[in-house]
Amino acid sequence: MGAAEGESLENVQQRYDNLKYCLGTVKHLIEGLQTNSKVFSQLIDFIKTSHGSATEPRLHGVIREIPTAVLITGVNMPDHDIIFSQLVTDLSLVTPYTAVMKSKDCTAMKSTMKNMMVQFMDCEIDDDEEIRSPRQAHSKLSSMPQLCRWYTRRCQSEGPNVSPAMVIIFEDFEGFPAHIVQDFITICSQYADHLPLVLVFGVATSVAAIHQVLPHSVSTLLSIQRFQSQPSLVCLQEIISQVLMTPKYSFKLGAKVFRFLYENFLFHDFSLQNFSTGLQFCILEHFYCNPASILCCPSSADREDIIRELTDDELDIIRSLLSFKRHVESCNKQQQAQLLTDSGHTKEVIIELLNGLDSYHWYFFPILDCLHAMAANLPRLPLGKKVRDLYEYSLSPTHIYHQDKYRDALALLRVLAKDELVEIIIKCVNILEKFLETALNAKKCPDLFNYKKNMLEFLEQFEKLSEQQEPVRPATLPTGKGGTPKIVNRFELQEKLRLAATQKRKDTPYDQLRQKTVDYMDSLFRKHLRSPQSLPLHEVMYFDKLHKVKEHLIGMPRAAIQTALSDPRHYLKCECCEIEAGAIQVSLPDVSVAYKLYLECSRMINLYDWLQAFKVVLDPDPKASTKTPSKKQKKSDAQLQARFIRAVSELQFMGFIKPTKRKTDHVQRLTWGGC
Repeated sequence: MGAAEGESLENVQQRYDNLKYCLGTVKHLIEGLQTNSKVFSQLIDFIKTSHGSATEPRLHGVIREIPTAVLITGVNMPDHDIIFSQLVTDLSLVTPYTAVMKSKDCTAMKSTMKNMMVQFMDCEIDDDEEIRSPRQAHSKLSSMPQLCRWYTRRCQSEGPNVSPAMVIIFEDFEGFPAHIVQDFITICSQYADHLPLVLVFGVATSVAAIHQVLPHSVSTLLSIQRFQSQPSLVCLQEIISQVLMTPKYSFKLGAKVFRFLYENFLFHDFSLQNFSTGLQFCILEHFYCNPASILCCPSSADREDIIRELTDDELDIIRSLLSFKRHVESCNKQQQAQLLTDSGHTKEVIIELLNGLDSYHWYFFPILDCLHAMAANLPRLPLGKKVRDLYEYSLSPTHIYHQDKYRDALALLRVLAKDELVEIIIKCVNILEKFLETALNAKKCPDLFNYKKNMLEFLEQFEKLSEQQEPVRPATLPTGKGGTPKIVNRFELQEKLRLAATQKRKDTPYDQLRQKTVDYMDSLFRKHLRSPQSLPLHEVMYFDKLHKVKEHLIGMPRAAIQTALSDPRHYLKCECCEIEAGAIQVSLPDVSVAYKLYLECSRMINLYDWLQAFKVVLDPDPKASTKTPSKKQKKSDAQLQARFIRAVSELQFMGFIKPTKRKTDHVQRLTWGGC
């Protein structure tokens, strides 16, 4: 972590301390949210009770069903290793015998059985015979009887009533060859009377995948129970709510970076691990590259002490922030002079602004939850279905109450029925009450008590209005003599409807109360849901450098390949490859020489001409052009031709050329303009 101009080493150390605290806290929270503790506890209870007590008599002469748990993990493949490693850790408290099987290590029956035995017995199994079927395994394989004897000895040494289960986990069940799984289950079923085996199948899709792999004769050997892990979308929502959408932690993501990480999760990998990695990188980048992040402290008291000890050069770093400059421009001339010249006054203003930013966050998130409660079920969902969508809109530079989405939502709220509006107000009251449960929240935002009180008063008025309201009589058609409906001319009816439409409808007491309620909520939203980018010193807490995130988190293989081919020294770091742009010399790698010649060609490339140019670059000896070349020259030409063919093959593999039948001995170029 380098020091900025005018920054002391003590402040750099303080930034590093802030980074360690923020990164450690966020990492710990995310790991806790990814535990799947509920489903794991259910799975562990299933394993505990799958074979009953240790004193339960075992059946003999009858094939018992093997207890099997199907863990639906979802399609987020990058996170499966974390899920199962955590499961193994939790199982260690229940049984010491756990074997994790992966499809890449189980391509044959012999390797599958050996892998299981090694993990259970923690030793190498010497068995050179190939296992090809359950019949051969039963007759020739000595490892399963050996495992039975080993398990019996272990149980006797640990005590007569100790009989822990032996758990075999198939981490990626869909990746296993079908015949391997079928044979393995058949073999294990023959020893179910002697070993308390429990199978755990990790399935990414659904239970139907098991029935597609296992025929009826094999699936009847299993007693299957399904367990559903927490969907990644639900876990992502918890991470956003408890890590980002909270006033407890100072670090926040800007609109662009938040949208990028969120959309990358939704549209690419559904990986919580990748989202967590991106978030942690943003924290690192914020504290590493932003000297103002020294004020992004966990405690406001520590922050005030740091501000009061800032030197004039360090204070100029804060003054150079764009949001602080806008704040200075909004002040009168006398205040501007003090902010730019008086260090003591500037420090007090900075403390006041940052305390105001903290207060903004304490009010922002509960009021944002209230807006989500009011707009989540509106027709056409103008503000989105999830609170994370609304949070993304509120982070944009434009205030959310100035956006068309908000105006559409407010227009729909003004025509809601009484039951719907009352239900929404009750939700808002519950949100504020839940937020004010802790004394810390109550001290940080005392005005929320008044907001809650006013909402309760609105609910009382709605209740009184319901008691006073008379039943509405149904409209009746005009009648003629004898009580029969009077026939009205359609032109007269059209004229009456036109006049009725032009007349202004008189508001009912409910309409007036609804208008008053919605106006009050609108005033709260406009007061507390300002864009954070409009606040002074928001750069201290908000990270929104999207180009940095894309540069480090998104792989760009095409640009890297082009850089390596056109400028090999960028990666090789050798002096011989240091040349001018566009120049070609012998010291370059063959593929780089071929690529530079390739850039000079048109759409169709003659391979013979390309080869001759390649030879001229690598062997510019004029003797090679004589009519009667020597054996040494012929050998050199053959070597150059082989090197050229290899370079062309590499370019074809990387997608720069492709064969074509339009012309003999030609290839087609696939990129243009140095790309």
